[in-house]
Amino acid sequence: MTTASEKRPIRIMLVDDQSERAASVEEKLTAAGFVVLSRLPSATGLLFQIEQHQPDLVLIDLQSPGRDVLESLSVVNHYNPKPVVMFTREDDPSYIEEAVDAGVTAYLMDELDTQRVKPIIDLAIAQFKHYQSLRTALNEAQTKLESQSVIEKAKKLLMNQHKIDEEKAHKTLQTLSMDTNQSLPQAAKAVISIIEKNCGSGGLQ
Repeated sequence: MTTASEKRPIRIMLVDDQSERAASVEEKLTAAGFVVLSRLPSATGLLFQIEQHQPDLVLIDLQSPGRDVLESLSVVNHYNPKPVVMFTREDDPSYIEEAVDAGVTAYLMDELDTQRVKPIIDLAIAQFKHYQSLRTALNEAQTKLESQSVIEKAKKLLMNQHKIDEEKAHKTLQTLSMDTNQSLPQAAKAVISIIEKNCGSGGLQ
């Protein structure tokens, strides 16, 4: 059974600095089964446009994109990341590296060929989803590591302050967490703040 999301065509935001070419590209993309939500002459204000239209993918077709395009893409990648396919004739290796760092999913030094654009877009979306899942997993691992570090520091401070063992310190944190309706890391941060304040700046290490 086909779901609604599988039936819905891919929605594209097209960034093209040549109006006649943009119109032709939109016509061909539409004929290929895509929906072009909007056409932009530049990447200026791209984040706002993405938030307004929520495209599935941003397709950029520029003759010579400047660094300002990459700056706009970096902002988008930070606040509202989307798959980005860039067609360009810019072959500077440093620019390509910066483009990838800015969030470009697929970078093609070629004319936009609507006959082969569908597999490129499908691959870009798949790569983007995979990258986002990796980034989410990395962020979760980093958060877990930071939380564990805070908990360990709080236990050490409690052990030194009250001359108790690690098990007792951990139970103290758990009790505080339940009594104050906080997570264990939040309770640990509160303990660190109180003890360091009482012991002077820097606290116990």
